[in-house]
Amino acid sequence: MDTGMIFNGLQYKWKVETAPGDTAARDREEDDAYRLELNLKIRKPRPATTLEDVKVANPQLPELLPSLPQLLQTAQVSPDFAKLYELKVDWVKGRLEKIDQILSRHNFYDCDTILKLSHPDSGRRALFVQGDMDVNVDGSDGDRNVEVDGSGQFFQPQTSYRWRKTTDRPNPFLARTEKRIEDARSEMEKPETTPERKAQLNKRIEDLGRKVAELKTWSFLISKTDPSIVLPGFMLRGEGPYVPEFGDYAVVIHEGKMYPTIVGDAGPSYKMGEASLRLCNQIKDTGTPLARPVSDLAVTYIVFPGSAEKERQPPDLKKWRQRCAELLAEIGVPNAPLHEWEDIVPPWPTATPEATSPSTPSTPSTNSPTPSPTPES
Repeated sequence: MDTGMIFNGLQYKWKVETAPGDTAARDREEDDAYRLELNLKIRKPRPATTLEDVKVANPQLPELLPSLPQLLQTAQVSPDFAKLYELKVDWVKGRLEKIDQILSRHNFYDCDTILKLSHPDSGRRALFVQGDMDVNVDGSDGDRNVEVDGSGQFFQPQTSYRWRKTTDRPNPFLARTEKRIEDARSEMEKPETTPERKAQLNKRIEDLGRKVAELKTWSFLISKTDPSIVLPGFMLRGEGPYVPEFGDYAVVIHEGKMYPTIVGDAGPSYKMGEASLRLCNQIKDTGTPLARPVSDLAVTYIVFPGSAEKERQPPDLKKWRQRCAELLAEIGVPNAPLHEWEDIVPPWPTATPEATSPSTPSTPSTNSPTPSPTPES
């Protein structure tokens, strides 16, 4: 049996089996006589639950989280771990007819564990997630002076964490979205547009109309200025004390460093481990938003469910750091060496008033010539 590997890293094995058939003229007409069978075999992983398990991906965790051994003694595996891998398998099953769209082995095994932690003294709850890190570049904000590159194929100008606009400055993607609505309406009016195409255009206009309303009403996180993480969408739609919500505080740990963040958006339900460009570049500046900063399962995400502020506000990086330090202390990690984020959003330029000379009454000079009389018309 020979083995090979296709471009997405999926390994495959093959062998040729023969069996007695009918005449060639008859077998040529039978699809079953000459066929290729696909049998994808997947090992669904168990969650990491012990200190030895989690140290495989991040050996420095016990030093940064001295209470981790105690927390793991009473930790429970979140049902979200099994759900995540069920959704991955469903995703693969639905795309077996297109081999190039099957998840690579790297993307299938992107989460090592999801544990529910609770400190015995404070009662503070936390979700402990171990995974890799990809880049999410979504988000825009007309109120802040930040240029956003929206050229990516999957870019969205909105994020799930949002707050009401405070200025009349338009979102930078508002005009572009309104233009797409105009283009769709123009296409609908063409006589050659089929009914099927008109139905598609109607749906597009409805979707874009909702986006326009959101861009006019809300401000959003910006990937390159605001440190945030993304969780699979299904994790944010459940019920119970361990279900996270947008705006919950979170701490990301990688190679001995701890970064304060918030849960800023929801991602695909079959994918774990995404963060904003600001956080990714701080961990490893790859020079491009297309490259993941961490490929190994070496990133720890500690999310504090129920910690979100009641009223959403624009990013306050100093407050985020303070709250994350307080929450870490509640799970037995006081005086955590959290990274200090710098606010890199520049202020709007102020208008420079035009220079004007003081107004003084003119006094005729004795040396000035007498003006000529203006001729009457």
